[in-house]
Amino acid sequence: MASSSSTAQIITPLTTSSQPSKTVFFGKGLTNSISFSHKKTFINLSKTRPLRVVAEKVVGIDLGTTNSAVGAMEGGKPVIVTNAEGQRTTPSVVAYTKTGDRLVGQIAKRQAVVNPENTFFSVKRFIGRKMSEVDEESKQVSYNVVRDENGNVKLDCPAIGKHLFSWAVGLIENLEKLVS
Repeated sequence: MASSSSTAQIITPLTTSSQPSKTVFFGKGLTNSISFSHKKTFINLSKTRPLRVVAEKVVGIDLGTTNSAVGAMEGGKPVIVTNAEGQRTTPSVVAYTKTGDRLVGQIAKRQAVVNPENTFFSVKRFIGRKMSEVDEESKQVSYNVVRDENGNVKLDCPAIGKHLFSWAVGLIENLEKLVS
């Protein structure tokens, strides 16, 4: 049985330089069809030679169906980064208000009852899937799940008048800001 989690190894020691460090998000976008060729390249290169990271922050994002978390290496040890509320996990909920503002996490979850059609949760279930694969899942959410011209899943957001890909609703960008 395949596991949904992944493991990373540091192959070469992390060296520092006088240049300011830059944050690197490994795995971001590797599962969507747009960057599939990049995924193949990354896998092929990592098989032939070690991955070298110089003066970079190493960050991991656990994008969960219910909650998400961000971890970073600090002082050679992994640390879970706290969000604005001081919590180590953030609800995997994104909402758009009638004025087009994006709410993420607990604040989005709190307003879900009054704004159900613009509040997105459990979007991980739809990432990289075709509409024909998610009939049952789409009936269990309060927002409209629609298909694009290629049969891919999109989420209807009346507040901003757009159909969004499930990976583009805004949760990952918010999690990235926690460590940037």
